[in-house]
Amino acid sequence: MNVSDGENWATDMENIRHRIGRLPLFIGLAALPVLLASCNSQSFALDDGIPNTAPPAVISQTASAPPPGPLAIRKTGTYPTFDPTLKAAAEQIEDEDYHKAEPRLAALARARRSGSISEAEYKRRVAEYRKLAAEHGKDALADIAR
Repeated sequence: MNVSDGENWATDMENIRHRIGRLPLFIGLAALPVLLASCNSQSFALDDGIPNTAPPAVISQTASAPPPGPLAIRKTGTYPTFDPTLKAAAEQIEDEDYHKAEPRLAALARARRSGSISEAEYKRRVAEYRKLAAEHGKDALADIAR
């Protein structure tokens, strides 16, 4: 084996290495037409024949709408407010009324739990207190109005 054969062998190996390095590129280019052709199948159709139009509008408004047109400015002389005045869910009582009524109601609840009063007596007293509460609200409003 002479020196010239050694140099050819190295050059040949270098050429083979470059060809093998380009092999994935050639395989990819060869497979590209096959992959693109498979995208044109019926399973991947972009147009399936169904029109992409919106369904017709259904109007389900029962009340009559105001006539179309520009909005008009109403000058009421006051600033607009977006928070309505909130009302209490129940009539509020004063602290002194609470301190008078609370011991009576607690005693009534204790008497019912212990069984010292009958169910009929308990219901009679509850009805009496409810009647008093309903009348007290009206009386309190009358006092405030004066």
